[in-house]
Amino acid sequence: MTDEMAKGFGQRIPASHPDGLRNHGLLVNEATGLYGWGAELEAVYSGLAKELSAEVREMEPVELHFPPVLPRAVFEKSEYVSSFPQLFGAVHAFQGDECAHEGLERAVTRGEDWSGHTRLTDFVLAPAVCYSVYPLFGGTVLDGGRTVDASGFCFRHEPSTEPGRLVSFRLREFVRIGSPAEASAWFSQWYERASAFVRRLGLKVEVEAASDPFFGTSGQVMADNQREEGMKAEVVVPIGDHPVAVASINYHRDHFGRIFDIRSADGEPAHSACVGFGLERLAFALVSAHGPRLAEWPEDVRELLWSGRRTW
Repeated sequence: MTDEMAKGFGQRIPASHPDGLRNHGLLVNEATGLYGWGAELEAVYSGLAKELSAEVREMEPVELHFPPVLPRAVFEKSEYVSSFPQLFGAVHAFQGDECAHEGLERAVTRGEDWSGHTRLTDFVLAPAVCYSVYPLFGGTVLDGGRTVDASGFCFRHEPSTEPGRLVSFRLREFVRIGSPAEASAWFSQWYERASAFVRRLGLKVEVEAASDPFFGTSGQVMADNQREEGMKAEVVVPIGDHPVAVASINYHRDHFGRIFDIRSADGEPAHSACVGFGLERLAFALVSAHGPRLAEWPEDVRELLWSGRRTW
């Protein structure tokens, strides 16, 4: 970042930090909730990814990287649309002839609704990385627990100017599939480890019971039950004066084992749990806490992320 970019930035990002980051060269605005980013933020993402790999290495996970789309058949089987219809995005494409193309082009040129000129494809934008993991174990009986270190870009249709609320973002998820005891232990373990990891970044951390944004009136009942049963927790940090969840720990019980026919050694549907880290939210929180100049971040944070690097 040049001095001109940083001029007037101050030592902290304000609560409206997307504007601050954009105005000072860290983000490039494309649309509400959609941003490009510069080399400095990419260095932060890379440092976080490296340290997260180190965090899970002793557990010897299978490392997998996924594209930002899911097969539609997997999405439909996942039951995501039953709980979160407001969040998903499907991939449509033009599949017509020359005459149909003329109609499409005319509608686009006139600024008209051209959605009727496209058709649903066999792909859906991935709402979470773990949805690509469970089908890999479909139709199997596990002789022991499985651990997957999964990463990829995701999409959720919730455009917002709220700090960290992006429509396209990258998630790093550590997924455990196995017996009820194995999945429950994973959830409990990462309840502590996820918050400890974020604290090492020099961030103020709160761990809170949480629930997913289930849709509709019945969804509120589901959210209340999820919170009461302690099946989801979030690691929350401030971005400016706005509390933002940068990681979540989730226990799914046998939901994915049941729908994807994954069974534990006793023949019962496998249980699963995962912990997910939002890299953009972590990066924004770091800039908010430590300022826009990476070289001036606390030495222990720089050493953790970049091991001696001094220039960017």
